[in-house]
Amino acid sequence: MSVEMNEIADKILSKNIDKQEALRNFQKLSEEEKDLLTSQLKVKLSGDDALKNKLSAKAAGSTLKAIDQRNLTEEHQNYIEQLNQEYEKFVPESKKNIAKHQHYFVDQRRPFHLIKDLKKLHFQITYQKAEGAYVYDIDGNKYVDISGDMGVNLFGHKPEFIINAVKDSLDQGIPLAGYSEKIFETSKLFSEITGHERVLFTQSGTEAVMFAVRIARAATNKKKIVIFEGSYHGLSDAVTAMSDQHGRSLAMGPGMLQEFAEQIIVLEYGNMEHLDIIEAHADEIACVLVEPVQSRHPYIQPVEFLKEVRKLTLEKNMALIFDEMITGFRISHRGAQGYFNIKADIATYGKIPGGGLPTGVIAGSPKYMDLVDGGTWNLDDDTMPKSKRTGMAGTHSQNPLKIASVYATLSEIKKRCKGDLQSDNCQYFQKELNAKTKYLVENLNAFFLAKNLPITIDDFGSLFRFRFIDSYWGITEALFFILLRMKGIETNIQGNCFLTTAHTDDDIEFVIKGVKESLETLIAQNFFCEVEQEEQNNTQSFATEHHLAPSKNVATLDNLRQNNFGQSASVGGQKESGQLESSQVSSGQVNNEQIEKLMNLIKADLQNFQEEQGN
Repeated sequence: MSVEMNEIADKILSKNIDKQEALRNFQKLSEEEKDLLTSQLKVKLSGDDALKNKLSAKAAGSTLKAIDQRNLTEEHQNYIEQLNQEYEKFVPESKKNIAKHQHYFVDQRRPFHLIKDLKKLHFQITYQKAEGAYVYDIDGNKYVDISGDMGVNLFGHKPEFIINAVKDSLDQGIPLAGYSEKIFETSKLFSEITGHERVLFTQSGTEAVMFAVRIARAATNKKKIVIFEGSYHGLSDAVTAMSDQHGRSLAMGPGMLQEFAEQIIVLEYGNMEHLDIIEAHADEIACVLVEPVQSRHPYIQPVEFLKEVRKLTLEKNMALIFDEMITGFRISHRGAQGYFNIKADIATYGKIPGGGLPTGVIAGSPKYMDLVDGGTWNLDDDTMPKSKRTGMAGTHSQNPLKIASVYATLSEIKKRCKGDLQSDNCQYFQKELNAKTKYLVENLNAFFLAKNLPITIDDFGSLFRFRFIDSYWGITEALFFILLRMKGIETNIQGNCFLTTAHTDDDIEFVIKGVKESLETLIAQNFFCEVEQEEQNNTQSFATEHHLAPSKNVATLDNLRQNNFGQSASVGGQKESGQLESSQVSSGQVNNEQIEKLMNLIKADLQNFQEEQGN
């Protein structure tokens, strides 16, 4: 959908367009564009919840499902073989590198999501360089990069302010034993932006979370920690466990000890009833570790649940730790804590503040952070550090190259924010980036809806993630990402995608076009098939169980009726057939039939106006 069509939809819903202008614009559209505009209005009217729950929202139409490797036909196999040949011509040198170097190069990502039928297509390309919104491979291909370097990249590749800062630091040498002047300035700036009093640098995000849990245990003299299903907190055994059907915690895999898992309580994220479990075990729990918006499930945003967790942890002397590896500095300058207005006792960061260099950061209140260095104490009097301290080390924790990059990144963030950094009225630049991402997401979700595709994009800020509703990394999904690469769009096999400030409007349109063309190819090659009615009901039930929170900006029906498109008379105080309660729309509880009736009202109003103009 073009920017123009998106603007038409926004104007209709915000009452910034009259009938004549809307009619002129509507008549200029092709039939396909009219359908897409209608789908866009559905998305905006129904909210994300209804969109996810009512996939393929056409009363007379049928849903599609993505086929998986069990359903491959000879025609599918022939297409895959043809694609193998085309892909080898597309990235020949990258493929040669895999065979040439695999004997001594170990890469934990290589077998990830491997499907036997697509083994010839399953390899990472070799980059030659990266700049701005683009990466270039050794075969001469240029890609619009939406991988976001797994969440690290906020300002695009090779931003001048980071490159210059690191070069200047490199010119000074890389002493590791003492302090650099920059580390004091960087700590103060980190505290100023996040609102946390004390700041500790670590070597990685995994290390930051591991040390944060250790600090919480030392502060509370308790052993157990709470994590939530679907979260990811790095590779440390101290925070890695899963639960079985009886709620017992289990080690995640070979080499991970059950003894560690038994100190972890794994609960369902957002389930209010599980607060009772936390309260019942409060005497044993040192901390509740939360990924406020799970990077693997960004549609789960249980703000009220988090507020209750905050209350409970304060009452029961448990530390609340926010893992802000992905959300920190991305959703807002103060991360999810600022966005949801919930301040944790300790927060862990990585990715963005490092500016591309490996780093981790722990920030928090003196109650907890003083456990590392004994707190503040003077050199010229009798004061001494607090005797209760926990262990912390790391040769490169304060590496001056990393610190220079962090300072440059934080300085750029501060520079781009307008107003008091700790005020709710601060105009942070991420708002514009979040809006661009929302534009991409809504356009593509409208396309999926119009085509009856069982796909949706979940998003939070400038993070977005393609989700195939009826499958988990089946062959159709894997082919989709291969086709995107061949269209010149680089993604991340782990699923998370990101926009950066370097992406232009043209880049975003390029991505939208590439996604549509890739899916059109898969439709034409019959990698989507119609769903039998019973299976369709099961799919819709699954979607309902995995719903999203309704959009904050959903237009209510009352607002719609106040403009020229939704006027509908009531007779004797009774609503006409098809008239809906605004609460149904704002809550996201609009069903398929109701949406169709609503859209018919809009179309009928336009048609009536056209007939009036013709008389």
